[in-house]
Amino acid sequence: MKTNTKKVALNFKFLDLFSRDYRLITATLVAITLLIYWQVAGFEFVWDEISDPLNHLDNPFVAQPSFKSFSMLFTEPYFGMYIPISYLFWGVLKSAAQLFSLPVNSVLHLANVLVHIVNGLLVFTILRQFVSSKSAVALGASFFLLHPMQVEVVAWVSEMRNLLAFLFAFTALYFYLKNQAKFSLLPLLLFVLALLSKPSAVVLPLMIIVINHFHYNFKLKNNISKTLPFLLLALIAALIIVSIQSVNMPDSQVVSYWQRPIIWLNSITIYLWHLLYPVNLNAVYGLPAAYMASNWWFYIFPLATLGLAAYLRTLGKKQPLLLFASALFLLGFLPTSGFVSFSFQLVSVVADRYLYFSFVGVALFIAAIASQNGKKTRVLLAIVLVVFTFLSAIVQIPVWQNDIKLWNHTADYAQYDKRYAKIALGAALHDEGWKLAKLGKNQQALKIFDKIIADKLHHKEMHHTFYIRGVIMMEQKHYQKALVDFGKSIKINAKNNNAYEGKINVFIRLGQCKNAQSEINLMRDKQLKVPLFLLQDWQKICKNKANNPNSK
Repeated sequence: MKTNTKKVALNFKFLDLFSRDYRLITATLVAITLLIYWQVAGFEFVWDEISDPLNHLDNPFVAQPSFKSFSMLFTEPYFGMYIPISYLFWGVLKSAAQLFSLPVNSVLHLANVLVHIVNGLLVFTILRQFVSSKSAVALGASFFLLHPMQVEVVAWVSEMRNLLAFLFAFTALYFYLKNQAKFSLLPLLLFVLALLSKPSAVVLPLMIIVINHFHYNFKLKNNISKTLPFLLLALIAALIIVSIQSVNMPDSQVVSYWQRPIIWLNSITIYLWHLLYPVNLNAVYGLPAAYMASNWWFYIFPLATLGLAAYLRTLGKKQPLLLFASALFLLGFLPTSGFVSFSFQLVSVVADRYLYFSFVGVALFIAAIASQNGKKTRVLLAIVLVVFTFLSAIVQIPVWQNDIKLWNHTADYAQYDKRYAKIALGAALHDEGWKLAKLGKNQQALKIFDKIIADKLHHKEMHHTFYIRGVIMMEQKHYQKALVDFGKSIKINAKNNNAYEGKINVFIRLGQCKNAQSEINLMRDKQLKVPLFLLQDWQKICKNKANNPNSK
């Protein structure tokens, strides 16, 4: 099979989007995406943007840009990741927001939306090389921009890394396709920027190989030689990332090696279901690899995927674009497919954000169906798109408004293991209750702490939850309840100074001097510092009882 030289030049360029023939389509794609996502401007930071003690916004350069923190971006990993370009982007945006007195959360959220829109226009441009019908390509790009499964990446500030990786990777692809006849450093430079934004960009060389095979009919040898520089960069990046993240990597035998292809097939089945029925989508599905492998359906679900693959193979002889699109879809989430270990697979192998690159395949699949079938098919796809857009705008996007909403939804709709969601919800509620308590809104805080404890939302600061509730109980003179809460706090964290101090305070208020003395002695035995003011209070209240044998 010879190389199809007639297809080497781009038949549609990015700037053509703004020509008279495409201006309306471009404006519509931009306007609708802005319209449904504008609400994120008022959203708070969530999840690992505000986690304690480490979060993305506490990165030294993001928190306080300087020459020193800038150099650290490229010399030191942070948060178990090496994504310096993403941190550079966040730092610049945050500084600009503060310079112009704009809300940082609004600026960062809207930046996500704008980059997503540019990515959607890039997808339109790339797809237009393979599909001649502009209305069909517009439908495909619309699914990329508006599908509910894309909400997680766009509404979650942390996923700017995914958005930037895609932006640089597909800009690299664009210039690669534009200059295929001659070698150019620009696509390679852009690919490096993609890898430094998020390592998931390593799939780009494989996508280029697929494009060269299906669209340009390259022979394997020619295909590899054309892609070799990208493959070498991807290999170097993979080795660097593995060395950086090896500390956080789970045991390679979380599941057996022979089970990994089955995990991959299960992931495909789950993703396809969510693509077709995007209801109750979740930040965390609670599907760790070991949990997945232990269920009865582990060997059943893949049969559906294998059956679909056989059907597509037959169909692909007449409609090769569908096979082309399917290959792009599968490659898009290959790094998180379960074939190799990654830290989050201990929580869940599948996540909506893992499909962002794969959505190019989804968009091409939609465009191919729309272009190769009649008007009725296009109308049906348009109706589905309207329904999906409604789900995104009304149901899925508001889930990301704040931490409590996010984890309430996740805990309610986690389809498998809910432990991670419950821990995160407990932490979010604790933070909210603590804020209310500091503002003196004790009754509101008490309701939140009661819910955490009653619903067993055990989080890593659970000792603090019991302690604060104990303080509120003490202030309301419910001394026995306060003692119980302080005791539970100490049981969770035996070196919790505050809870010991709370117990001493209660005993002093009750005039139980011996009990107060016992707690003071216990603190000293545990080498915990007893505050001077507490000792003074104890001496003041108890000095007249010290020699009284009838004292409590």
